[in-house]
Parts: sequence; C-alpha cells; structure tokens
Amino acid sequence: MARILNLIVIILELIAFSKIRRRGGLKRGVVYYTQISNYFTLASSVLLVIFGQKAFVEVLRFLSVSMLAMTFFVTVCILVPVTGEIKELLFSGSCLFHHLLIPALSLISYLFAEDRAPVQWMLLPVAVTLIYGFTMLYLNARGKVDGPYPFFRVNRMGKGQTALWMAALAAAVSILSGAAGYRKPLQTDLRFVFVHGLSGWGSYDLVNEFFPYWGLSGGSIIRYLNNRGYESYAASVAPAGSAWDRACELYAQLAGTRVDYGAAHSQAAGHERFGEDFTGRALMDDFDPSETVLIGHSFGGATIRLFSEILGDGSEEERAVTEESDLSPFFRGGSENHLFAVVTLAAPTNGTTAYDLYEDDSFDLSAVEIPEEYEKNSGAVARGTRPVLDGRASWDYASFDMHIDNALALNERISTFGDVYYFAYPCSSTIKNADGTVFPDPSITENMFMKGAIYMSRYTGTTKGGYVIDETWQSNDGLVNEISAGAPSGAPQSVYADDTQIVPGRWYVMPTVRGDHMCLQGGFTKRTNVKPFYLELVKLLSQVNHSASS
Repeated sequence: MARILNLIVIILELIAFSKIRRRGGLKRGVVYYTQISNYFTLASSVLLVIFGQKAFVEVLRFLSVSMLAMTFFVTVCILVPVTGEIKELLFSGSCLFHHLLIPALSLISYLFAEDRAPVQWMLLPVAVTLIYGFTMLYLNARGKVDGPYPFFRVNRMGKGQTALWMAALAAAVSILSGAAGYRKPLQTDLRFVFVHGLSGWGSYDLVNEFFPYWGLSGGSIIRYLNNRGYESYAASVAPAGSAWDRACELYAQLAGTRVDYGAAHSQAAGHERFGEDFTGRALMDDFDPSETVLIGHSFGGATIRLFSEILGDGSEEERAVTEESDLSPFFRGGSENHLFAVVTLAAPTNGTTAYDLYEDDSFDLSAVEIPEEYEKNSGAVARGTRPVLDGRASWDYASFDMHIDNALALNERISTFGDVYYFAYPCSSTIKNADGTVFPDPSITENMFMKGAIYMSRYTGTTKGGYVIDETWQSNDGLVNEISAGAPSGAPQSVYADDTQIVPGRWYVMPTVRGDHMCLQGGFTKRTNVKPFYLELVKLLSQVNHSASS
C-alpha cells in the first residue's frame, strides 16, 4: 500500500512541477520552503517505490512529511490569514497540489502505511527548517532576497519581532515533526518475530508491502506493534518448504548469514546445501535468543518449534558429517541459546485431517454433500496447499510434515525446554448442531475453506500409521483441527485461565479463538480487527518477562 500511495504522490508532484515549469518558476522557486519540501517529497517517494521501506528511505520520508506538514501549517495559519488569498493558496494551480493534496496524501501514507523512522531522527526536520530559516534571514538582511515569506523580512520587522517569529516557527515544526514521527518508547526488551504459514510471505517479499500477511485486511500488525513500543519483525520463509528448510531460513534471517540447510539434510533431500544470503540484511541487529519470542501462524508453528529444537540442541546428523570449521552455528546447539518464548497460532501441531481424510479409503467423500458455491470456491485452497514438486525428496515439503503421522513423529524430535515459555492458540469456526454434529459457520468461515471444513467436520477414521481420528477432531478452522492446534502430543501442558501461574517448560493452551484459519491474519472477506489480540499477546509476554526478571 505504501508503494501505491507514494506512486500517486509522485504523479501529483510531476503535475505540480509541470505547472510551475510552464510559468518558468522552477529556478526562482527554490527559495520557497514549499518547493524545497516538495522536492524532498518527490525524491523520497521515488526511492520508496524503487527500494521499498529501507532505513534510509524511512528517514527521508519522515523529513519530507514533516516539512510538508509545516508547509500546510504556514499556508493555512499564516499566509491565508495575512493575504486573504484562500483560493490562490489552496485551491488553484500548483498550490492545490503542493499546499493541500500532496501534504494530505503524504501524511496519510506515512501514518497508516509506512514504517516510521527511529526516534533519534526526530530533530532532523527541525534542523533543516532552521537552516532554511536562518539562511533566508541572512539573505534578507543582505538584501539578496525579499521574503519570500513576510516573517523573513528582518529589515522591515526588526530583530525583536523576527526573533519571535523564528521561535514560533521552530516550536511549530518541532510539534509537527514530533506528531508525525511519534512512536511509543520500547515497552519491553523482548523482540517479537512473526513466522508465516503455508503459502505465506513476510517482510522480505514484495507482496507484503501491498498486502501484509500479518494484518491482511486491517493494516500491518508489525507496524502497529512497533509504533506502540513492541519491537516486531516478519520473517519470510519458503512458502511450501519443510519445517527443517524453513527453520534454516529463519536462522539465516535472524543471524544475518547465508542459508545453510546442512550437508546431511541437503544430500538426503536432493537439493542444494546453501540458499539465499542475508548477510548485511538481517531481520534485527544482534539476535539474542533469550530476548526473542517466536510467533508462528499455521505451519509457522511447526517451523518455530523445530527452530527452537535445533537452536537449543543442534543437529547430531549434521555434526556427524560436517567438519567443525564448515558447520553452521545453528547445528552446533547449546543450552544457552534457548528462546524466551514460542507461540503457535492455529498451528497443525499434531497434524491436520485436511490431508489425511483424502487418503483414508474408509471415508466416503461422495457421501458428504457439498453445496455448489463451496465446491467452486475451494480451488484456491487446494492450489495453495498443494506442493509444487521441484525434484526434492517427497518428505521435504510442508504438506508431508502436516500429515498426522508425520507431525506426531516430528513432535518426538522436538524438546520442551525447561526455560522456555510456550503458548498455543487454537481456532475454530465450526458450530455444534442440535444432534451433536458440527458444521462450519459460513458467517465466519471464508467460502474457500467451507468445502474442506465440511469434510473435516464429518471425518473419523484411522491414519496409515494407525492413529485413530475420532469426533474430537471434527471442530476445525477450515484447515487445522482445533484439538491439533493445542500443545504437542506428550508435552507438559495446562489449559490457560486468567489466574494461571505461568511457568516455563509447560505449554499453555489458550482459549480457542472464534474464527477460521485466516482470522488471526485479519481475514480476507470475513474481516476481523486483530490488533487488540496481538496487543494483548505482546503485553502478556512482556508481563511474563517482567515477572521472570524480578
């Protein structure tokens, strides 16, 4: 969205400057703060469209937005009252663009669609504005320039009145830049890393700029939390990759290094050992596991749990076949490397019947009636969850790990560490009928999930490995069974309540969220405001951290 809004800003700037150029005012106009601020805006918007929301772009955008806000303030509060030229200054020619439309659109984009610059840059617009102001005062005093604004005519106003004007302008730009760039100070030393699910995306992906995975329909959750003092990041791992591959990619993004899938794993799986290089573009500075909370949605839950295991205990298989000098630190392990907390959201922790029911010959799919509207809309889910085979081993895909037998086997490999806090949030969009059966609620379930949800709400059977699926598995969110999204099989666990004493080394199964599989993303057509949910989540974790530290 930020790119789209800034592209519109660029178009408006080009229109405005073309109007000024036709009047021969491009060179003469450089003495105007308005024109300078719009030059900055054009440059910063072009950079954002090209490079995205990089750190240097954020600073330039903050500078230009603050200067535009000052332009609007001076025009409306000083120039219009002094001259009485409302139409000329706000609604005609280039002024319509430079004094009104572009400042408004640029501010909207910065406040609601862009990442804000760090607080240490808060005084930059003040400094630039004062440099411009004192330069104009000097040129006016020397007779080189007349104005261009009435409060710079020092020879007419006198030094005392000029000093008052400069103090007022300095105060105004300070307030405006503070309002534009304000974000709450850090509320906790924890850092929250969000890991997407199957077919998902994160901050390294271009699509995230237009449709954030975290906050799909209501605005970026990552930006929302950062602006409230909770340092947050969104990882980008393989959309259909196995939990192992995704965990290795997550480590590279956190540590700022090249992805190493491991010599043993890559040889067995039939793909290259090394992947993308994140050197110099890590998600965060100075990754410290003890201050990191991993939050995984859907298959992101399996990803972060396996990540935690490898980070803590390393990989015996990789150590056995790799020279120490060639071994990734990720595979070395070490008890001091434990995370602070692991949080799963609608995760197929114990697998999902969304895959197994199609492979169980005892389950008659034709006996389940699927309304036509749900039949035709289910293709998107099928395409999104089906792996695109690229030559690797069949077990090196997310779809393999999400089968119940395979998920249970993965659970046996993953430890519950005694110094890590664990939370699991199940989701369900099914309702119980009078006869005791369940059915997906169409008012909160996306149409594309309805077909699969109906099958899941009817299915009982036995997996290929002999695991019995009974009626307790029928409540689901369209892709994951409610019972599966709780604690891993065999792990210490408790049902969370408000008075629960939270301790590490135990999974807390949180109250089930009413909604389908996308509800914690903010939904698609069944939109939900998830900002309160995530704010409460990070506050809970921060309180746990505070209690643990005191």
